[in-house]
Amino acid sequence: MPVPDNSFCGRLRRERERRQIALSSIAANTKISAGLFEALERGDVSRWPTGIYRRSFIRAYAKAIGLDPNETAREFLELFPDPDQVKPAVPVFPVTTQPAVLRLTLADPGSPFSPGRLLPALRDRCAAIACDAGVVTAIAAAVFLVSGTFWLPMGVTTLTYYLGGILLLGNTPGVALWAQPTRRPAKTSIVATLKSRLAKAAVAWLAGVRRTVSVPSNEVRDPSEPRSRSRSPA
Repeated sequence: MPVPDNSFCGRLRRERERRQIALSSIAANTKISAGLFEALERGDVSRWPTGIYRRSFIRAYAKAIGLDPNETAREFLELFPDPDQVKPAVPVFPVTTQPAVLRLTLADPGSPFSPGRLLPALRDRCAAIACDAGVVTAIAAAVFLVSGTFWLPMGVTTLTYYLGGILLLGNTPGVALWAQPTRRPAKTSIVATLKSRLAKAAVAWLAGVRRTVSVPSNEVRDPSEPRSRSRSPA
């Protein structure tokens, strides 16, 4: 479309033609493509560079046709602003009048002790003690019948029993047996609970037996066999 003579681009073209200055001459003096100046006179600056080059090109053109470079550059940037300096439009969101609702969820602080199972009832604690003491005493008594020594197997069995129970079950077998589970099913029969406790006790007892002091078979001597006489030194 033809550009009106009273527009900014039309006035530039009219001033250049009045002075009889060719675009090729301006391009030769400014080292700028004549196609950019020709597009400027048509009102098309889509191929013009941005930033400092954009301002220097219009100043060079204005100086070549005898116009004030500063005034021409200012008017040019008002009509064709630099794309790098144009701020994007900020989307406007509707303001809601409903107040915001803040919801806080407090976590359960839990027990101040270890996160293992605890026995709140005294009856369950006594039952756990009786279970642990009975298993340890039974293992120590079985070793005593074989080796003839009680207190050393008793100490070793107690240490192995408690260390193995804490390592495998997270607590002593008696506590693990009588403590209530963290998540119990909705409906649990008494028979199922008893079977579960007996299975846990059997596992704990087997673990303690495997880790107790084993007496080698060659050290077990028949009491009726006479002692071998020690050889006299030669």
